[in-house]
Amino acid sequence: MSISEEKLKEIFRKADTSGDGKIIPRELKALVKTEFGAEMSDQELVAMFCDLDRNDDHAITWEEFKTEMMKAPRRKAFSDKFRELDKDGSNTLTKEEIRQLLKGDGCSEDEIVAMFSKVDTNQDDIISLEEFMVMV
Repeated sequence: MSISEEKLKEIFRKADTSGDGKIIPRELKALVKTEFGAEMSDQELVAMFCDLDRNDDHAITWEEFKTEMMKAPRRKAFSDKFRELDKDGSNTLTKEEIRQLLKGDGCSEDEIVAMFSKVDTNQDDIISLEEFMVMV
């Protein structure tokens, strides 16, 4: 089920606490927490913000926000898959959880380690939802 443009506009207006028609990083972090119940590291925030800020003006406009959020059904499917793979409920994927997924696909241990290292961009030995979304 996709979200209506009217609902997206409401979410954007709530996030834009300064009322200037743009979302800045602090407002994006608050939006993710209130709308999706997720905490973000500074690195995850920067990565998400840069993805949304298509014109590199250091703010997310309504058009940038709408364009990305219209992709939400696809993102939800990936988010649901992430939660399914997260066997321990930690909101992260461990090497073991990735290993179980990829062993079934016939990947070697070296391939699994290489893939995990590539996706784990902050090298904290876990894969966050944001890192997973980049991977898929």
